[in-house]
Amino acid sequence: MTCAHAQINSQPKGYYSRLFGKPTEPITRTDEPKLVELGRSMRYQVEREGTLTPRVGYTYFGQFLGHDLTHDTTPLEGPYSEPESTPNYRTSSFDLDHIYGGRPQESPHLYEGEEGAEKFKIGATTPTGYLRDLPIEHGMVLIGDQQDKRNLDNLILRQLHVVFLKFHNEAIKQLSSESTISGLEELGPGTLFERAQRIVRWHYQWIIRHDFLPRVLYADVWNYQEQRIPRASGSDFSIPIEFSLAAFRFGHSMVRNAYGLNCRKKRVTLDELMALGQKTSPIPDDYLIEWGKFLDGLPRSGPVASSSFLDTSLGFPLHGLSHSTIRLANTIEPPNPSSLPVRTLVRGARAGLPSGQEVAGALLDRGKIKSEDCLTESQLMQDTSDHSGSALRKAGLARKAPLFYYLLKEAELKAEGLTLGPVASHIVSEVVQGALEADPESYLSVAGPKWELPRWSFPNGPAGPVNSLIGIIRLVGDDKLLPECEAHRRRFLSQPRP
Repeated sequence: MTCAHAQINSQPKGYYSRLFGKPTEPITRTDEPKLVELGRSMRYQVEREGTLTPRVGYTYFGQFLGHDLTHDTTPLEGPYSEPESTPNYRTSSFDLDHIYGGRPQESPHLYEGEEGAEKFKIGATTPTGYLRDLPIEHGMVLIGDQQDKRNLDNLILRQLHVVFLKFHNEAIKQLSSESTISGLEELGPGTLFERAQRIVRWHYQWIIRHDFLPRVLYADVWNYQEQRIPRASGSDFSIPIEFSLAAFRFGHSMVRNAYGLNCRKKRVTLDELMALGQKTSPIPDDYLIEWGKFLDGLPRSGPVASSSFLDTSLGFPLHGLSHSTIRLANTIEPPNPSSLPVRTLVRGARAGLPSGQEVAGALLDRGKIKSEDCLTESQLMQDTSDHSGSALRKAGLARKAPLFYYLLKEAELKAEGLTLGPVASHIVSEVVQGALEADPESYLSVAGPKWELPRWSFPNGPAGPVNSLIGIIRLVGDDKLLPECEAHRRRFLSQPRP
């Protein structure tokens, strides 16, 4: 690593690894123009919303998870070390360290309240004062790691971040009265802050395993979960680059060009959402997310929205990222190329990712997939949602397709764009489940896989468990609509359904 790397963050929390071997025929620097052309071709012809794809909220929850597991500050230009020598500035556990920072001891600017019972500071939106924004002091947004501001990437992610801050604060409130939450036998001792942090993390982990994974994994792979051999608690675990640089970037294809946020803002472009997310000022309440539009089961003033199909076509805004967006994870990152798929393909080649065919072949040899699960060269060269298949053919890369491209094409052809395909699903499942199992402080290690969720007191309605994203949103009261949106909701509900 160069000195420039070290200046960003001097305390790595781990390193990376490989699930598979190095590429047998690596793409060299002289071949990179072919990757540039391939990346440029991975573009919508017509935006395709998949009504059976995960709701929009899971697109950004996936981004939130990725930011919790990995932070690699290697600039696109390099130099690239072997994965085992490449620092990861996030822990390889789902422990929400990107929101908790160094906890009150090392990040006191994030917290307020009595020692041992600290709550997060949360800012108000303007002009009506809804508590739905990150606090801002001295022109700086208060976030867990000032050297990793990726959760400011866009306004949706920024507000999801606040949902988890409010979840912690609600845990402090309800844990301070033991009669409020029932079923806390496994939680163990500690300060009020420590117990609140533990219960928030455990619910977050449970939701990843039971609410998120079933929505994105290929059905055959999800059904295989009962047969897989779990990792031992406390065993060595690090994030593989096949996951961090390719497989878990599938969410890029789910991003839409624009979103309806509420009855005031019925269409906000992704460019605008990214610019607003990065502002160091409170957001106007015009931009408060109506979570019922993004997730099933919550109040809404209009229809729910699903993500785009999982395929090789990415939205227009992702082909022209702003300099500030590119530099959220690394302030010294060169701003060009501005195309996200180009950057992803080039980074994967420089980091030494194996091809899609090599990964599929390894999983076939291990008995994880069947021969019919593997994509053929002719399938990889198909033009469906974009012209990337033709670009792959012209580049002469069909025999050694970049892993990122292969996995998106697999989702498109093997899962009809509704979920990941078999190869990507095995990678995602193994890493996500492995991170949960290896963590000695996870609910799986401490309370066991059959942990019975405790019952919380909800602001409106009976007590019950928090077993989904919508459960957290209801618990913290972020299911409320803007005042005039309530009237829109009533009109919407009164309309006849087809």
